[in-house]
Formats: sequence, structure tokens, C-alpha cells
Amino acid sequence: MTRRIAIGTVVIAVVMLVIGLMGVAYINRVLRTRAQAELFRQAEATGRLVEDALGNVGVDLDAGFEGRIRAVGAEAARVLERARIVGGHDIVEAEVVVRDRSFPLSRRQDLMPLLPPNLEERDALTIDVDGAEVLATVQRVPLGPGEIVIAIGRTAPLLPVREMSRALLLAVVVGVIMIFVFGSAMAQWVRRRLAGLESASRAIAGGDLTARAPADVDDEIGTVAVAFNEMAENLEVTRRREREFLMSIGHDLRTPLTTIRGYAEALDEGTIDRDDTARVAKVLHAQTDRLARLVEDMMLLGRIEAREFTLRPEEVDVAAHLSGVVDSFRKRADEIGIAIDFESHGAGTANLDPDRLAQVCGNLVENALRYTPVHGTVTVAVATSGGRVTLEVADTGPGIDPADADRVFDRLYVARRYHPIRPEGSGLGLTIVRELVGAMGGTVGIERAPTTGSRFIVTLPA
Repeated sequence: MTRRIAIGTVVIAVVMLVIGLMGVAYINRVLRTRAQAELFRQAEATGRLVEDALGNVGVDLDAGFEGRIRAVGAEAARVLERARIVGGHDIVEAEVVVRDRSFPLSRRQDLMPLLPPNLEERDALTIDVDGAEVLATVQRVPLGPGEIVIAIGRTAPLLPVREMSRALLLAVVVGVIMIFVFGSAMAQWVRRRLAGLESASRAIAGGDLTARAPADVDDEIGTVAVAFNEMAENLEVTRRREREFLMSIGHDLRTPLTTIRGYAEALDEGTIDRDDTARVAKVLHAQTDRLARLVEDMMLLGRIEAREFTLRPEEVDVAAHLSGVVDSFRKRADEIGIAIDFESHGAGTANLDPDRLAQVCGNLVENALRYTPVHGTVTVAVATSGGRVTLEVADTGPGIDPADADRVFDRLYVARRYHPIRPEGSGLGLTIVRELVGAMGGTVGIERAPTTGSRFIVTLPA
């Protein structure tokens, strides 16, 4: 991370430097263009003034020409000085050139001798005059057989690129160092903050589910640590419940296996009378059914939780379908002295998986039969309204403590928390109900009746 921060910092610094130098060059070019335009304008204006000052000189190059130039030279020099002051230039010089002879008009000729003879109008160049860079141009005014040459120069209005580049580079270097130091410090701080999270994650990976990451700082890493601790806590709870589930399943498997093994040994030793054979066969049949039901429910729950099953929805007459499911329990209910009532409140058709709907209803009825005492009643009610199917299964058993409402659908929780009147079943029925209802996009909950008993309420989209 430190290396990445350093590389990123250097890249940003280089980009900043390049952009800065490009900006300096652009500003330099703009200022030069504007300065040239101003020089050209001032050169034209100065040329007209000098031409007016030399109006009486004449155009003949005779013996008196040089004398006439001197006569008007003072006036021309004053014109050139005014032009220099008004225009804000550093140098304004002029001369008359006739037949390869030049006659200076200005008092000093510092710039003129340095200009190339072929310099054209509206051309500008930078010349070193006494150690100073001067941006210069010329204006040529025809004068008979010759011409008036005006040279105007001003200190180059350019940015000091070298000095600015040095200052910019120095600032960038200082900035890079500061950013690098800050980035390194931040990287070390983040590394220290993440060390606790890494240590906790490795501990959990090694099997210590009690490990937690420090979450004492309210920032993004602290938020991640809090989420990590919540995950670890949920994982610990899940692992504990899985361990409890395996222990419970082991106990439930051991009981029928012990019975079957005992009777098998008795049969093998010939200690069972012929008259008891039918009774023993009935016991063995009941215990194998119990084992089969337990294994089947475990496999079904595993497929549901892994989402390795499919829903096959179709149009179902909800009342008629669930009435058939309830009727399949009536014989068993009559044998144990429990009444089963079925109520339909305007239930029509719905697009649901009939097999999964039957499993949900059957598991709820079976759970009710396990906890409802003799002469009790189990009531199944179904209704369809507002695009929802509502299934209610109520019993007159001992009911559920409201404090246990959140864990009713956990594996084997009810079977271990509340002693069933009839121990048939695997104890996984309510967990299977929750998973099936969730897979169908519905909800399931429980209400404790005002006096006694419990009411399970399932709501499914129609």
C-alpha cells in the first residue's frame, strides 16, 4: 500500500509539473503575441510622426542633404522620445537610409546596429541589448529614393520561464515529499488499524469463533470492523446452533436405533415369544418410520437451505387442496382424541406450488397434533384477499412463550424447549415451513392465543 501511495504521488507530481510548464509556455506565447501586436501598431504611428518631422528635408541626395538631416534631427529626436514615453517602450531609434548610406535621427543607436538588414516589417525578434532581452521590430517609411527605418524595442514581456520553472519544480518537489511522508504515515496508520481485523479473521479461520476485531474508532475501518464482528457473532451463533442440532439429531437417531438393536438382538437370541412377535414388529415398524422421517426431513431441509429444489407453481384451488391435506390427518387425530376443523373464508384459486403448499400445511398440522392434549382442537383456516393467500393453523395446546417467538422456527428448538405430548416427528417441521414459505416469497409468524394455544399464520403471494 505504501508503494502504491508513493507511485501515485510521484505520478500526480509529474502531471502537475507538466501542466505547470505547459501553462507557463502558453501564457508566454499569449503575452508575446500581444506585445508584437502593440509594437507593430506603435511602429506605424511613430513612422507617420517621423515622416511628418522630415517633411522639408527633400529627397535629393546632394551635398546639402546631410545638413538638412541635422537641421531636423533635433525635432525627429523629440518625436522619437515622445513615442518611446507614450508607447512605454525601452528603445525607439530611427535612421534615414538612402542609397546604402544611413543617417541617424536618434541620439543613440543601441538597437539599430544589432538588427539584421533583411528584417521585414511586422517581423519581431528577441535581441540581447546590453544583457537585457529586448523584443524588437522595424517600420519602413518610403522617402524618395530611400526610406526611413524606425526600430522599436521593449524588454521582452515574457514570463521568466527558467525562474518560474525552478520555483515550480521546487514547490512540486516539496509537495511530493510532503505527500509521500503523509501517504506513508497514512499507510502505516491504516496498516495498524487493519492488523486487528487481519488477526481476528485469521483466528476465526483457525476455528476461534470468539475472536473479534477492535472497533473503537468511528471511521470507515471502524464500520468495517463492526460489520466483521457482527458477522463473526452470527457465525458463532450459527456454529453453536449447528452443534446443538447435531447433538440433538444424534440423540434422536440413537433412541430408535437402540430400540431396533435391542429387539434385533432379542430376536437373534430367540428370547421373544411367538405371541409377542406382532407387537415387536409393530414397534420396529414405528421406529424405522421415525428414522426414515428424520432422515427425509434432514435431506429436505438441506436441499431447501442450499436452494437445490425447484418450485412448480400452477393454478390451485386453495380451499379444496388444503381440505384434502387436512383430511389425511383426520384418522390419526381421531385415534388420539383430537378434533380437526377446516374453515375456508372466500379462498379461490392461486398460482402456487401445490406440493410445497401441502408440505407447509401438513407440517403445521403435525406440529399442532404433537402438542394438543386429548379432547383438544386443531383449527385450519384459509382465505384469499388482496392478492395474498393466508393460512392459519391454531391449536389448544400449552402455547408458546412470547420470549421464544423469535426462535420457534430454529432447528429442534420447540422440540427441546417444550416437551411434546406425542414425540412423533423429526422436530424439523417448523424449520422446513419457514424455509419453504421464504422460498415462495411469503412470511410466517406465530401468535399466542389470549387464553391458551398457539396460532401460526402463513401469508403467500397468490
